[in-house]
This record gives sequence, structure tokens and C-alpha cells, in this order.
Amino acid sequence: MSPSRFILRRLAFTGPDRLAVYLDFAPGLTVVWGGSQAGKSFAVKALDYMFGGGSALPGLAEAVAYDRCWLEIDVPKSGRITLARSLSKGGYDLFEGEFEQALGRKSDRTLAENHTTKKESLSTFLLGELGVGDTEIARTQTGDKATFTIRHFASYLFTEETPMIAEESPIVVDRQSSDTFNKNVLKFILTGVDDKSMVKVPDTKQQRQTNAGRIEIVEEMLNTAVAELAAMYPDVEDLTILNLDEQAERLDATLKTFRSNLAAGHSALDALSMERRRLVSERDELTERADEAVLTIERFELLATSFASDIRRLMMLEEGAAALVAGAKRPCVLCGADPEHQHVEHGFEAVETSQKAVSAELRKVRAESAGLTKAITSLQAEAIGMRRRIASLSGDIEVKDEQIETAREAAVKTRDQYEGIDVARKKLHDATSVERRISGLRVRQAELLKFKTKGVAKGSVAVGVGTVVGDELAAAVEDIFRKWKYPGDPRITFHEQTHDILLNGKQRNANGKGVRALLNAAFKIGVMDVCRKRELPHPGILVLDSPLLSYRDPLKSKHKELSSDEATVAAAGLNVHFYNYLIERCDEAQFIIIENQDPPFPLPDGVLEHVFAGEHGNAGKRGLF
Repeated sequence: MSPSRFILRRLAFTGPDRLAVYLDFAPGLTVVWGGSQAGKSFAVKALDYMFGGGSALPGLAEAVAYDRCWLEIDVPKSGRITLARSLSKGGYDLFEGEFEQALGRKSDRTLAENHTTKKESLSTFLLGELGVGDTEIARTQTGDKATFTIRHFASYLFTEETPMIAEESPIVVDRQSSDTFNKNVLKFILTGVDDKSMVKVPDTKQQRQTNAGRIEIVEEMLNTAVAELAAMYPDVEDLTILNLDEQAERLDATLKTFRSNLAAGHSALDALSMERRRLVSERDELTERADEAVLTIERFELLATSFASDIRRLMMLEEGAAALVAGAKRPCVLCGADPEHQHVEHGFEAVETSQKAVSAELRKVRAESAGLTKAITSLQAEAIGMRRRIASLSGDIEVKDEQIETAREAAVKTRDQYEGIDVARKKLHDATSVERRISGLRVRQAELLKFKTKGVAKGSVAVGVGTVVGDELAAAVEDIFRKWKYPGDPRITFHEQTHDILLNGKQRNANGKGVRALLNAAFKIGVMDVCRKRELPHPGILVLDSPLLSYRDPLKSKHKELSSDEATVAAAGLNVHFYNYLIERCDEAQFIIIENQDPPFPLPDGVLEHVFAGEHGNAGKRGLF
């Protein structure tokens, strides 16, 4: 019997006086690949948004006219439903049935944006479809709890490119969640055991020891952070005068100006290129017409020669006939009779008739010859005009070529300057993060120094999963790596402290980006597999952005050159086994893969493939919009 799971059917966007745009998904495997800036990552963000994401979707010029996002989905209990949400955030409209059936009618019910027990929310509805009731997760070691929501599941369902390659553990729910909470969320997902029964009342000795240990850790982290900031600015003796926030504001303003200049430069370059294409097209058309005119003139000149020959022949005939007619009016050379006394017909009437016909034909041919001469003169004038225009267009094209080259050089210079400023901004951003970390650590240090013991402990706190479940997860991930034919003899182990997995004993940050992406993808699939094995709830959806980053083009990708372990993966043909593995599992779960590169082989029937060609592509859809 197949486990209860969700199946995404269609993601769509609508707006006033706009045709709906949508992206369909197969129940098993869907692959979306293509050029950069085509909306692939936007689709992942939109799916996460429709699963309760609190952040508004990033602004896209193509999406300005759209105001609503839709998600058609199959759920275990309610069947086919369609969710709708304003792009300005807020709650959800729920429609029974398909997307097309939902358009233009009132929703069947509404769902609140945030998880709440007072009224039905998106989270309570979706968790209820999975059979997950009211659940509490410990977010601190002191026993503070938070309610488990669909957002905590979402971090295991939708993985964007940045977290996909991150050095941190895949268990991170969001930037604000604590390490304790992240581990306990994983524990609940993999065991079905929450923290409702947790009571943390440590005795005074344990509290003092714990607090002393925390102070020591905070001080160590504080010293490390101060040293890190000092290393960034070795020439600055007093780090308190850096004014990093002011520097960041100035750099952000400068970058905004450069982005505007870059956009204007690209627009001007596009306009110049378009004008050049128009000039070249006009010149080519005129050249073709001029060539045709020359050929026509040559033909007309041949015809004029023929007319001249006809005229000469007719003139001779006319002159001969005239001579014969003139002779017919004289005395007979034979008998000396005067013309009026001649009674024998000598054929002069026929000659006279012929002379008239020749004269008529001569007039006709001369008229046609004159008309032809005018046509030749007109065509010659037109050809001269076209040649002059062609020469003028060639000059204009040369000017455009010079303008395009100048604009291109200016754009390259501006981009180089932009990248230089962006590097400085990155350093400043990192320094600001360290400075804020220092500030937070000092606040935390002050709080710990004021610590007072509370009561007597009645229990203890265990955070996250134990080694038994952790080893079960590691075994599932190792099985995935072996089925992907990862090069060598991959050994996956569970790191209890970080709740991450290690590849051949190496922590995540010791691997290249592409290998970290594979580890993240396998981790998320492994979590689903352990849930299936233990008959625990799991939506059965995995949306992975750039899991095959090792197969990027170093010359085109923003991630540049491959590390040695990425190059080994790329040469091993793992991408073939990766897709075959997902194809074989299409009946168990729904996989949506986002990639820049096309699959290494034609995908079989039943697998849905979308090609986003991007702004400059010439195949497939341009993008989501």
C-alpha cells in the first residue's frame, strides 16, 4: 500500500486582464532546466510561498501585472484542491477541485496565514491531511517550546540553490531558529516523538556548571569573532570607529547607481544593435532591387537593339515600295503608253498596299522603341538612386558599428567597476555580520554573568535524535550515494553534535559546492526514506534546486571553477545514475529538479520536462512568465 502523500499538480499566476501563466508537474519526476534569470528559482520560492512562506516573493519585471499565486495539489483526505494567495501575502483561499474550476468563483473556505488553534490555518489543514495533530517542539535546552507547523516540514521539502550548497547542516529550519530547535524538529520528523512531556528544572549545581560552560563558550566565540574582525582590518587599531553601517549604505547607493548604469548601457546597446540590423536589412533589400534593375536594363537594351534592327528593315521595305509606286506613274518602258492609257496590271496596287502596311508597322515599332528608351532611362535613374542610398546605408552601418563597439567597451568597463565594488561590499557585509555577532555575544555574555540559579532539577534535557536513528539516517543516505554511483567507496556517518552527515569522515565545509549539493539532496531524500520505513508522516515532495552543481560550465556559472572532488563527480557520470534513480522512484514520491544543464539522456514518458530558455535563448519557453 502506497503511503499518504501530497502531489503538486500546477503552480499558476493570474492578474487583471492577464492570461494565466502556469507550470505543471508530473506526479513522479519533473525537470525544469535552462538559462539563468529565467524564473526557475522563482518557481521554487513560489512553491515555498504557497506552503506558508512568510517572505514576499522577489520582484520580477515580468510578474508586475500578476497579483495572485495558485497551487493545485492532491492531498490524502480532501483529494484534489486548489490554494490561492495574494502576492501581497496574507491568508489563503481553498477551492475544491482543479485550478480551472476555481477561476472566477468564490472559495469554499479560507485558511489563516499563520499556524493557530483558534481558527483553521494553512498549517493545521495540511498537517491534518498528513495526520499530524497538535505538536510541541523544544526550542531551547531550558524547555521552552514552539508548535510544530508545516513551515518546519517545508525546509525538508523545498531546497533553494543557496541552502543547497551551504556549509551549514541541512537541518536548519530558518535563520532565526536555534540549533536545539533544528535538532528537535528533525527528531520529531524521524521518530514521531515530540517534546510535550519535556520538563526542565535543573538543580543549582548543574545550572552553575551549565552557565559557566556557556560563559566560557561565549567568551571563546567572542574572542574568535574579535580576532576575525581584526584580521579583516589589520591597519585599524580601534575597531569601534569602523562605522560599518554607514559604509554599507554608501556602497549600496553606489552599487544601485552602477546597476542603473549597467541596465541603461545594455538598453542602449540593444537599441543600437536593433538599428544596425534594420539598416543592414534595408541595404540588403536595396542591393537586391538594384541588381534586379541592372538585369532588367540589360534585357531592355537587348530588346532596343532588336527594335533598331526592325526599324532599319522596315525603312528599306518602305523605300523600295515607294520607288515601285513612283515608277508606276511614268510611261510604259515597253510600249511607250502614257499612264492613263495603260490597261495591263503590273502589281503596283499590291505594292502600294504593302507600302502602307510597312509604314504603319514602322510607326508602331518606333513608338514602342521610344517607350522602351524612356523605361531604360527611368530604370537607370532608379538604379543610380538605389546605389547612392546603398552607399549611404553602408556609411550609417559603419557608424553604428563604431557606436556599438564604444557602448560595449563602456558596458564592460562599468561591469568591471561594479564587480570591484561588489567585492568590497561582500567584505563589508561579512565584517558587519561579524560585528553584529560580537554585539550579540557581548549581550549574551552580560546576560550570563547576571545568571541566577532557579529551583531544583526534576529532569534532564536530551536534544535531537540519538545515535540509533542518526545511524539509520546515515545508512539511508549512504544507500542513495551508492545507487548514484558516487565515485570511490562512499561512507556516510552521522555527526551527533551537528546532526549533519559526513562523507568519508569529512565535514560539509571540507567538500566542494557540488558535493555539498549532493549531500544535501541525499539528506532530504534519506529523511523521507526513514519516515517511510518507520511509517511516519511525510508529504512525499522534494523540490531540489541545483543538486547537480558539479556539472556546471565553469565559464558561464557564477560558481566558477570546479574543485577536485567536484571534477571527480563530473567525470564519473553520476548525473545519469541520479536521474535513473529518481525515475525508478516515481511511484513513491514526487521529485521536482531545477537545473541549469539539460538531463544527460532523453527522459522517458511520464517524466515532465520544462525548458526555460531565458532572455537570450531560442528554444523552449522563455521563462515562467
